This record gives sequence, C-alpha cells and structure tokens, in this order.
Amino acid sequence: MNCIEVKNLKFGYTNERIINNLNLIIEEGEFSIIQGDNGSGKSTLLKLILGDLTRESGSIKIMGKDIKDYKSYKDIGYVPQVNATNKISFPVTCLELVTLGLYEDFGFIKIPKKRHKKRAKMAIERMGMGEYINRPFNELSGGQQQRIMISRAMVNDPKIIVLDEPTVGIDQKSKEDFFEFLVKLNREKRITIVLVTHEIEFVSRYVGKIYRIVNGEIENVTI
Repeated sequence: MNCIEVKNLKFGYTNERIINNLNLIIEEGEFSIIQGDNGSGKSTLLKLILGDLTRESGSIKIMGKDIKDYKSYKDIGYVPQVNATNKISFPVTCLELVTLGLYEDFGFIKIPKKRHKKRAKMAIERMGMGEYINRPFNELSGGQQQRIMISRAMVNDPKIIVLDEPTVGIDQKSKEDFFEFLVKLNREKRITIVLVTHEIEFVSRYVGKIYRIVNGEIENVTI
C-alpha cells in the first residue's frame, strides 16, 4: 500500500514555481530521504504533504485518502528541525511538550487529563528519555531534543513520521545513535519514515530509497 502518493503537484510562493509537476510514491514501511540543493523545494514539499501549504494543482494522498479530506493528522508524526535559531521560546518541560501532541484529544476545555500525561510519559520512556521527563526542553542537547520531538510525534501512534533536517547541530556520535534509533522504529514497528536532509553521504547507509528534487521535480531515485 502507498502511504504517500503525490501526482503532478505544482506550487509556487510567487509567479515562479518551486514545485513543478512533481510525482512521488512512498510505500508503507519505507525509510526514505528527500534530497536536493538549497531552495530546491524539499521543506516546501513536506509542508504540502502535511497540509501547512495549499497546492496549486495536482493531488496528494495519504494512506489512499486525498489530503483535502483529512481532518486529523494523528496518522502523521512531524519532527521539525531543532537548532539554536528556532528553539521553543517559552519554558516547557519535556513531559509538557510531549503531552501537547495529544491536544486534539483534550476535549472541549482543552486541558490535559491524567491519562494524557501518562501516555506522554510512556512515549518518552520508550525513547529511553525517562530521566528527562521533568527537565526543561531547552536545556537538553541537540540529540536529546530530537528524541523528545520524536516522542511527541509518536505519542499518537502514527503510521508515518516526517523529519525535516533532524541532524542539524548534532555531533557525530549522536547522529549515529539517532539514525540507528530510527532504523529500529522502522524495522520493529513498520513505521514509514520520510526524511529531508543535506547529509546524504552520512545517512545513505541507513535508508532504503533516496529521492532527489531538481527543478521542482523528482529527478531520480536511488535504491
């Protein structure tokens, strides 16, 4: 089954299109990279798939359903880039941050209940970060922050995880640990993983397919 299916997708921020007639199919259980030069449209493609941007034309399907019919994104866990320039600007503990991933389930008053916190705690512990539950998020190292962000993405038990430049600002050993961790998630839980990164030489040993965006299209696929 196709987890993500993109056909003839077009999008531009101005009159000049950044995504032009792009086609992409990512199968269930795939661990793949979307790669390209700066400004090639990698992060833009992620935002279109996540529904943060509206396509100009073409189609995007998630798990066989058109994106316009998606009311909830619980099936997709998103891990944004975390670095010194875009750290969370308000004080929040790791438990509070991961609990916010269950916001849609909070109810009318939008206040987390005991069961939400318990679920968030379990998600953090599954990532091997139990000792950091009450630690302020901004005090963690880059690799630790990425594990907490994955905990937040995983708290809804998604079928797909999308990551945008997850290794920026992370040292070599933490990168290796991080990708081995993603491989384990992919193999043991059959979670489809889509990763945007510039570090193609480093991460290519971990993934199944590499999709390269050139001139707004998928130019080639490396397996």
